[in-house]
Amino acid sequence: MLVYGIDIPLVEVILAFAIIIFIILAEAIVIIALMVKQLNKTRNLGDLLLKLSETLLEIKHKEIEELDKLRRR
Repeated sequence: MLVYGIDIPLVEVILAFAIIIFIILAEAIVIIALMVKQLNKTRNLGDLLLKLSETLLEIKHKEIEELDKLRRR
């Protein structure tokens, strides 16, 4: 294969492209794995926040009930 007048073997060019593609593929796999891990952490955090808000609402509801009982007396 001639590139700017220099003879470059086609097999070496294909091998170089294959190595570059393999490196990019490995990087993409690592990035996807890290994103999935972060997604799981975010989902767990969302579940914990939901439980926290439900607990706070229950506490406020109990406080209101107690105040109503004290007013009735």
